[in-house]
Amino acid sequence: MNRSARRWLPPLVVLAAIIGGWYALAYSLDNNFASSDGSALIVPPPHRLFDGLNSATARRIGEAARISLSTAVVGFFAAAIVGVALGIVMSWSRALASAVWPWLIVLQVTPIIVLTPIIVRVVGPSFGARVLVTVLISFFPVASNTLFGLRAVPRALHDLFTLARATPTARLLRLQLPAASPSIFAGLRVAAGLSVIGAIVGDYFFTRGTPGLGRLITYFFLDTRAGPMFVTAFVASLIGLAFFVAVAVVNTLLIDPWHRP
Repeated sequence: MNRSARRWLPPLVVLAAIIGGWYALAYSLDNNFASSDGSALIVPPPHRLFDGLNSATARRIGEAARISLSTAVVGFFAAAIVGVALGIVMSWSRALASAVWPWLIVLQVTPIIVLTPIIVRVVGPSFGARVLVTVLISFFPVASNTLFGLRAVPRALHDLFTLARATPTARLLRLQLPAASPSIFAGLRVAAGLSVIGAIVGDYFFTRGTPGLGRLITYFFLDTRAGPMFVTAFVASLIGLAFFVAVAVVNTLLIDPWHRP
């Protein structure tokens, strides 16, 4: 077996297993198909995934994808800025980090629905509220990985900058951030996926204006339109995958050439 076959065969086997399980689930569920026309009500089999998807529904999914994508993009960049800034601030003082870190963990593990009433009162049920939810869900891995990367810089390099009488700003920009960049990008890859999740979750709670993918999934579910519901979910997954790949490509182009282990 050549190298290409060894690389692609395992994912293809897993894909075949997923499709087989999908078929088994679709045809084993009770009352999964309507008695009138045989349309799927809960889980459509793969070959009937696009049943009920007309041009009007496709346009509606496209508009929802545009809204969720814009929310995810703005939320991701805001989470990146907030996360990196928090990581830098906490790296300056262990006492400061020990004071702030527990509350960041509390915020991270608190269900977002608990914060919804506060967000609605402060921001209102608007696009800004959706972005805020996205930031709250996705900033933590950036902050934690930034802090870890900044603290992992070898002491010998710090001593070299001390001997050169480098200013704190020069130390941060020329030593710590470049050395921590692989760790920061690892956090950004996680945040890329979480930002899409945040955009979908935010859309569930803030219902003013044109619906995004989250509300559209709920609408199709309540309308027992399983095909469009799954297509909408796949579109959300593709957006998340595109985000992850985009960050990985940037990491490969900017970091890997000079920061290989």
